[in-house]
Amino acid sequence: MRWTLPLVALFALTALPAGATSPTEPPRQPVDANGDGVVTREEAQTHPRLAAGFDAADTNKDGRLDSAEIDAMRQAHRAEARARADERWKSADTNGDGAISRDEAQKSMPRMAENFDKLDVNSDGKIERSEMHQARKQWRGGRPDADDAT
Repeated sequence: MRWTLPLVALFALTALPAGATSPTEPPRQPVDANGDGVVTREEAQTHPRLAAGFDAADTNKDGRLDSAEIDAMRQAHRAEARARADERWKSADTNGDGAISRDEAQKSMPRMAENFDKLDVNSDGKIERSEMHQARKQWRGGRPDADDAT
């Protein structure tokens, strides 16, 4: 009986197509198509965002991206996204209290305003970063991201 749940979980994972992240998400093409541990410019062409940033990510200019270069590119994208989110939050927070009220959300964050009651977990009339963080975590299915460290 103890082994039932782990076996079911293992079966569910092995039943997913290679590269899929969930049963409802379509399988992704692997970036490293030939499995040699590096991504060539040709392999990157199947992923537009990677192809667009290939030259900047290829820091040693060898025409291939190794895992360290890809990780650095991911970290840079996360940092840029975090900076954009921080700026958007600050501009929406017109009274500077660090939280977004319903009125502030309605003025500049319509999607947040539509989901305000769900996001305002403690029902205090404002959404704090911690509440937004929890909502993102739930929407991602509990998967951690770069913001989990903040």
